[in-house]
Amino acid sequence: MSADPLELLRQFTIEERPIEFLDKAGNLTTDLLQAETVRFGEDASFPRDTPTRYLRGNSDADQYPLSALLYFFSHRDQPFYEYMKTSSTVGLQTVSFNDRAGLLDYLTGKTDKVAADSSAGAGEKHANSDAEGDGRRTRLRTDELASTATGPAAGKGGLGTESASDAARSIARRERTLVNPSTALSSNKSFAHVSDLIKELFPAKSAVDAKGKPLSSATAASSGAAGSKAGGGASRRKTAHRKRRDPIIVVPAAATAMVNMYNIKNLLQDHEFVDSRAMLERGGEKPREILVEHAMPSTGQNMRFRVVDSVQDFSEADWNSLVCVFTQGAAWQFKNWIWGSPEEVFQNCMGLYPKHQDEQPKDSTRTWGISLLNIERNKRHMDRATVAGLWVKIEQYMARNKPDFFA
Repeated sequence: MSADPLELLRQFTIEERPIEFLDKAGNLTTDLLQAETVRFGEDASFPRDTPTRYLRGNSDADQYPLSALLYFFSHRDQPFYEYMKTSSTVGLQTVSFNDRAGLLDYLTGKTDKVAADSSAGAGEKHANSDAEGDGRRTRLRTDELASTATGPAAGKGGLGTESASDAARSIARRERTLVNPSTALSSNKSFAHVSDLIKELFPAKSAVDAKGKPLSSATAASSGAAGSKAGGGASRRKTAHRKRRDPIIVVPAAATAMVNMYNIKNLLQDHEFVDSRAMLERGGEKPREILVEHAMPSTGQNMRFRVVDSVQDFSEADWNSLVCVFTQGAAWQFKNWIWGSPEEVFQNCMGLYPKHQDEQPKDSTRTWGISLLNIERNKRHMDRATVAGLWVKIEQYMARNKPDFFA
């Protein structure tokens, strides 16, 4: 594994592996501010403030230290102003607002590009230097022209006796404005014919009573108002139905997880388990979100589920829509969730621990209150029955705890 602290931080973040902090005495501590050393498992250790390859903007002289990246990632869900205040208070460098999105995408594996790598910074500096050189040459040429215009030879050719500023004013007087903000927004086109066209395509229907006789205008108006009220109620019901949120399922973000964004759709929608590593080897970018449609077992109601592997941008409504979480037994998965512990997480949603039939679950999960999802290692014909049972459990949980989804 690479001994680059930035690359190690990225790999440990993606794989949800714990990073250890050691104090001056070499003892483990959970407080980054008390730490002197950051240890990445048995692979490597670095001083807490080791400079990384990630540069602040395009400055080669300003590299983010490892401590700044660790503190930023642990506070990534904080509003920027609050994060900036707390990082300044504890004396750590703040990751700038412009660098936040690119750094977070890199650390979570959404991109392989280091947005402010040294080579990129050097290239940009070289380009800027060339641009500045071109600018100096342009200014020099302009000065030469101005000197020529105002010099002794001006009377023999060029701009005559006018100075450079006089020449500019002369050019400005001859300019003609073609478009300005007002003319750009104005139009001489008429769309009156559109109204006539609509009337021709959709002629108004005359109001008639139950016997087919035309109604008076007053009666027709009252009838139309009543219909409008009824239609409005139906419209409101349809609008409410459209605004109903999809139930949410969360899977682990680790590429090594047994069930993740690479194979969850095969499992839930196609009723087939496909090894996530095999899906990863086929290539393709990991989706940020997957929509899975399923007919609920007992009611037959078609329902769409939203599957994600990050709760970073969750709103209060998203948390209320969370119905199921797949976990590999790593408490790291629930860092920065609104609930403080895995036990509390699974008091608010259904927990599933996918594993092979012949494996034992991790001891740490025994108090979490989650269900085991046993998947045969080689008997793929058993997948359909396994997934059918899974959907029954999900529907039963939703009926007990989230009945609004069936309204």
